Amino acid sequence: MTSIVENQKETDVKKILVVEDERIIAINICSTLKQYGYNATYVSEANDAIEQIESEHFDLVLMDIMLNGPMDGIEIAGKIKRSKEIPVIYLTAYSDEATINRAKTTEPFGYLIKPFNSRDLYISVEMAIYKSQVQKHIRVVESRLAENQKWETIALVASGISHEINNPLTSILNLADLILLEAKKTSNSALKEKAEKITEESERIAKIVKNLVSYSQSTSSQWTYSNLVSILNDTRSFLHQYFLKEGIQCELEMGDVPHVYCQPQKIKQVLLNLIQDARLRVNTREDSIGRKISVSLSVIGEEGKEFVKIQIKDNGAEDLMMGISQMNSLDVTRSIIAEHKGSLSRDEEVSSWVFTLPIVKPV
Repeated sequence: MTSIVENQKETDVKKILVVEDERIIAINICSTLKQYGYNATYVSEANDAIEQIESEHFDLVLMDIMLNGPMDGIEIAGKIKRSKEIPVIYLTAYSDEATINRAKTTEPFGYLIKPFNSRDLYISVEMAIYKSQVQKHIRVVESRLAENQKWETIALVASGISHEINNPLTSILNLADLILLEAKKTSNSALKEKAEKITEESERIAKIVKNLVSYSQSTSSQWTYSNLVSILNDTRSFLHQYFLKEGIQCELEMGDVPHVYCQPQKIKQVLLNLIQDARLRVNTREDSIGRKISVSLSVIGEEGKEFVKIQIKDNGAEDLMMGISQMNSLDVTRSIIAEHKGSLSRDEEVSSWVFTLPIVKPV
């Protein structure tokens, strides 16, 4: 499964800066990281580290605490924390209480005691990057919620949260399982305890997201004759910023369709879930040119009844059916459509979702 995290794919090479004044150690760390698929570079002085971080993007900094010069690694990390959102893992040969307490004030994402093996380095780096990504998503979510003053918009935001957080969260849980297996093999009780804590906290986040989605549904229960064209335009506007950043063209083909008796906020959630899935698929394309999602509205007849047919088609590079099916969002989508006496189907040949809503004449 390919997941999208802040408009990046899991296959994107993560860039790591190693701040280490022992040249041989720095080269060895960079070599190990490159073997695991990272892009790693190193500097040996505090000023060089600050200059690199200010001028380039890094996903993680591995920081030696004891550096030659006027500043040590903890002071540099403090400067990073005040200006950048970059996770830091400390590398040190010292584990005394005073050093650890100083390091804690910068809220590091890890603390590796030298000498460490390549497996410990890999696990620490992976966990720090994923934890940082989840925290960034949570901050984005909190910002969106603060900006939305009307409760009816929570349904849209909650659905977005589910998609944006569940993918990296699934990766964290999978990685925690791997760590737990490793701990059991080596009878490492401390590592086992940490893995279980990671799983516990990740499941807590998943529960919060699920509860928010459920609550948003409960606040959107009003039935009314609604204009699907307006609902669709509202949904596309909500996703417009993502489409611009990712180079996605979202086309609407809207025929002359009547108003539908529905719960408009829930139908917005259905559209958002399915368009988000289409967005996930088109972002699997290696090229950023030609990414396209098309949504069409039309009226069809089945067994003497009339329905509005909504088709959401994408030109993604691969089948990501697992992407939405593993999340609560597909269950929520099916539940809402069933509640509206409609149907949902997937056409893999043309990579599209199709759902229908019955046309009910006003009495």
